[in-house]
Amino acid sequence: MLKASPSARAETSAPAAGRLDTLTGLRFYAALVVVLFHLSLNRFFLGDDPAVEPLQFALKNGGWFGVTFFFVLSGFVLTWSARPGDTPGRFLWRRTAKIVPNHLVMFAVALAVAGLGATAMWEAGANLLLLHAWIPSDTAFFSVNNPSWSLSAELFFYAMFPFALPVIAKVKPNRLIPLGLALVAVVIALPLAASLLPGGEAFGGRHAQSPLFESSIFQVWSVYALPPVRFLEFAVGMIAARAVKEGVLPRIPLGAAIALTVAGYGLSLYVPLLWQLDAVFVLPVALLVIAAAQAPHPPAALAGPAAVRLGELSFALYMVHDVVLTATRTLLGDSTVDRPGAVLLGAGVLAAGLGAAWLLWNLVEVPANRALRALPSRSKETEPRKDTE
Repeated sequence: MLKASPSARAETSAPAAGRLDTLTGLRFYAALVVVLFHLSLNRFFLGDDPAVEPLQFALKNGGWFGVTFFFVLSGFVLTWSARPGDTPGRFLWRRTAKIVPNHLVMFAVALAVAGLGATAMWEAGANLLLLHAWIPSDTAFFSVNNPSWSLSAELFFYAMFPFALPVIAKVKPNRLIPLGLALVAVVIALPLAASLLPGGEAFGGRHAQSPLFESSIFQVWSVYALPPVRFLEFAVGMIAARAVKEGVLPRIPLGAAIALTVAGYGLSLYVPLLWQLDAVFVLPVALLVIAAAQAPHPPAALAGPAAVRLGELSFALYMVHDVVLTATRTLLGDSTVDRPGAVLLGAGVLAAGLGAAWLLWNLVEVPANRALRALPSRSKETEPRKDTE
């Protein structure tokens, strides 16, 4: 059974139970950074204009940052909202109801947009079953709808959560911070181990696409896509949630946490590739999530009604945006646009992505989630809870 120990929350560090609007709002900004990252990779949108190079450089790690944020946030929110007396089966069913409908719909749409011949049959099958993050091949873990690899990792996290939660619940409060810092240290050290792994053609060779060409595919996969490695960030989020509930953390000013996160992102632009993928972000992101959860009076830009609604759309936006980009690439072909045209095109892609995300959220995510969650225990749970995750 899922069971967390009672919490003695200190008023100075723990928010009111269940209030996570700031984290919901932050989800949209993290998804937006991922969208801008993928947009920046499509250099033909911007032609050969050298003035855009600094912008492309600044956005080159946005995707890696966004995924780290979502993984830490996922562990935090699921631990924060864990239900006493819950069972692994009910928990896994709720999480499946949340992510699988969007995945299935966008899998079909992505195949239709890119064409059936764009992905090998076995890679598409692994993607469909959300097993592709386990395969050390970039054409596999980045297959069909590219962002879906993170769902493959999340599915592993969900399977581990019912077993990890009781373990973390038994950790003494005064040991939570050292344990969290120890996990952060492991995440930071893993790229060093990955850099010692073999490369060459026998291990996938070099990634053909920028910005992953500096290391072998096997090395990139071992720190970026491999689910047990990324589970460490999820576990950091779990420990952070319990630390906030137990009141063992001082209140972290939200502005300071945002500034530290921006500084961490800036640092990521200059470290070796394997450290860019998650190691540089994990500590600033964890502090940002903690500060957002603690914030007594968050700004409307993070916790207002519009921010919360955009945060609710963030998962759908994450799932649709790369398909929108692929469709745009198909329409443009080899054409390029000048700087003003690139700005308009980027705004149009973002608007189209938000529109498609709204449709996916309204027509698939919400109704499917409600229907699926009601099936196994209709008498106990007929409506999905509104949580951040």
